[in-house]
Amino acid sequence: MVLTDTNLEIRPMLEMKPKDWGLFYKYFRDKEIASLNGARPIFMPLWLFKNIIIGEEKSGERIGLAIYFNNQFIGSIEFYDIRLETRSAVLGVLIGEKHLWGQGLGTKALRLALEYIFIEKDFYRLSLETLEDNLRARSSFEKNGFRFTGISNAGKNKFAHYELIRSAWLERRLAQNK
Repeated sequence: MVLTDTNLEIRPMLEMKPKDWGLFYKYFRDKEIASLNGARPIFMPLWLFKNIIIGEEKSGERIGLAIYFNNQFIGSIEFYDIRLETRSAVLGVLIGEKHLWGQGLGTKALRLALEYIFIEKDFYRLSLETLEDNLRARSSFEKNGFRFTGISNAGKNKFAHYELIRSAWLERRLAQNK
């Protein structure tokens, strides 16, 4: 499975090359990127990071999609905390190449990933949280039809919560294609 939109492509994370894993690891070790999620950078070794993700992919706990722009790995879209009984998951999006931030690549990649998760995988509901002041991410989610559901506090951070139901996504998709 490979989904494309001009010079943007998403494909299964398990198909990533070793150099792509190195970049992915680098993104998770970056303080600025981690802070945008209200998290800390990881400090585990690359081999362990890779083994954990591959294990979660193979067990069905996670569906990871690698994002490529002009054939270069730039980030990921991940569906995790998968609940098969309710066909639901939590969404995470990461564009790790900072010079590409603000260019709409995450929004385009997310559009492709939603097509995959709702049509090919038949999921019903997605949820996510992002820092309240991460306006780029919030804008991307809203452009893709996510509905704001509220704010929560976690320590010193405030998180904005969103959800997207398959039926609402399908209605929006049909209206846009008219």
